[in-house]
Amino acid sequence: MARYDDINAGTISVIGFIAIIITFVIIVAVQVLYFEYQEIEEKRKHSLFPANESSRKLAEQKKKLESYTWIDREKGIVSIPIQQSMQDVLEKMKSKK
Repeated sequence: MARYDDINAGTISVIGFIAIIITFVIIVAVQVLYFEYQEIEEKRKHSLFPANESSRKLAEQKKKLESYTWIDREKGIVSIPIQQSMQDVLEKMKSKK
């Protein structure tokens, strides 16, 4: 016969297992919400400040890589677009073989 001061191990185990599952589900849900809100916040910040210093610098560098410019007019040194330079190098390598 069961007394009132007996511990019911089966019930405690089931409650503990359910608590672990609920805790795990809550942790996963909080992580999902965090990453969604982080993505929303990043999009909001990018829409508020689209032209920052780094994007201006990247555009400037891209322009230099894709255009003809004088390096030294007196010596006749010219900068050519990077794609053209790569084609020239490939043609020189092919002609050597």
